[in-house]
Amino acid sequence: MKKIKTTLLTITTILCMAACQNEGDYKVIRKQVLDRHDQIMMDGEKAMNDKMMLDTLALSGLAKLKAQQPSLDTAAEHQEIKRLTKKLDDADERMNDWMHNFKTDVDGKSNQQAVDYFNGQKTKIAQLDSLYKALLKEAAVYLQKFNLKADTTMKSMDHMKM
Repeated sequence: MKKIKTTLLTITTILCMAACQNEGDYKVIRKQVLDRHDQIMMDGEKAMNDKMMLDTLALSGLAKLKAQQPSLDTAAEHQEIKRLTKKLDDADERMNDWMHNFKTDVDGKSNQQAVDYFNGQKTKIAQLDSLYKALLKEAAVYLQKFNLKADTTMKSMDHMKM
């Protein structure tokens, strides 16, 4: 019995020491943040494509749709398009602010300070990711209302189909 207690105490001590010493490698966390950023940038491109489609819809598409659907409330649709494009612009602005304020250099910081900083950035970039995903879904639902689809490479607005 004494041998079991001693073994358990030794294992517990080793685990506690490992946990205290293992604060994480900031380089791993920084890479996770940068990788997530790269993924979000692709969503940002999709969001800007959606914004261009919304702008085109507002400028000329609604008039064409009004001719096909006389009951269409184009004033209300313009307001909805304006609301969605503002949300897309705001997300883009938030991403730009994050990129402007993000620092990869950790000179003068301890490993723990760097780990804490990059964990905080990881949280911020996760929030941006969620925002973009929600906005892309919202824009897709709105565009689908008019049977609009965009080619993901979208070289020109000719890819917009009604």
